[in-house]
Formats: sequence, structure tokens, C-alpha cells
Amino acid sequence: MLAWRDLLDASALAVHRPGCATVSVTPRSPAGTFPPAEAGRLHDAALARLRAALPGEVAHRTLEAPTGPVTLLVIAAEARRVKRACLRMEEHDAVGELTDADVVLPVPLSRADLGRPPRPCLLCEQPAKRCVVLRRHPRELVVQAARHLYARAFRDSPGLVPPAGPHRPYPTPPHHRDPYRSCA
Repeated sequence: MLAWRDLLDASALAVHRPGCATVSVTPRSPAGTFPPAEAGRLHDAALARLRAALPGEVAHRTLEAPTGPVTLLVIAAEARRVKRACLRMEEHDAVGELTDADVVLPVPLSRADLGRPPRPCLLCEQPAKRCVVLRRHPRELVVQAARHLYARAFRDSPGLVPPAGPHRPYPTPPHHRDPYRSCA
């Protein structure tokens, strides 16, 4: 994992341009959640949304990570503006909820840098990082939640979302029920 991180950092430095913001667009689900075609479809949808919200791409590089494709986009815009667009995508649709879009250069910008709370877990209200580190939820439930969001994003129900039943219910987390959020 550290070797992958080093490769990503070196690639970001190689494509970055002065006066621009470099964004890392990565999947936000456990490795193997989606078959390659679905992972690619999700990744392409996230890139299309960011490119529409942030004209001015000057370079990009896509790498294949253990969790799926990772793209570095270099945008001719101020980093905070780019991060705000990334947050809008992450917070307002299912594609964004399954994607991390992080400004990594010229300086990394976090949600906290823009006064935003940490991203919620796909299953509960707790910060996602805390749930991942503490392994609060069984992997199967996280995968099921990610597949549910994928189906909502692309309106694909057959085959991706297991039917809810008494032994495997899928509760919709409260942050997905917010009437001001559109996850469709």
C-alpha cells in the first residue's frame, strides 16, 4: 500500500502545473466491490461531473489501483474553488458518495479546510475514516451499501442490489434521507 501511495504522489508531482490545482479522483469503496466494467463506469461518471463543474483541464493521468482506476486531473483554477466543486459532487449525488475527489497539489485541502464536517460512513452517521480504522461494520454491509448507491446512481437494479429481507435488511442511513440531498 505504501508503494502505491508513493507512485501516486510521484505521478501527481509529474502532472502538476504551476498555478493549477491537481485533484485525485479515486473510488470510495472496498476493493472488489464492483466488477471492472462497473468500477470504470462509476469512475467515468465522476470524471464527467468534475470536468463539467470545472472547465480548464490542462492535464490528466489515470493509474490502475487495487481498488479501481485513479485519475489525477490538473485544473487551471484556484485550489479552494476546485475543492468546493469536489465537495458538491461528493455530497449531492450517489456517484459522488462513491468517489473521493481530493485536491492534492499545490497543497492538500481537506473538508475541514473549508469548514465542512468529515464524510459520513456509508452505513451510519459516524465519520467514515473512524469506521474504517475501527472496522465498525462487516465488509459485506459496506459492499452492500456501496452497491445500493451504485444502483441508485445509474438506476440499475438487477443484479447489483441484493433484495432486502429479514436476514439482510439494508437500512438507508439518515444522511441519505436528507430531503436537501439528491442521491438519484
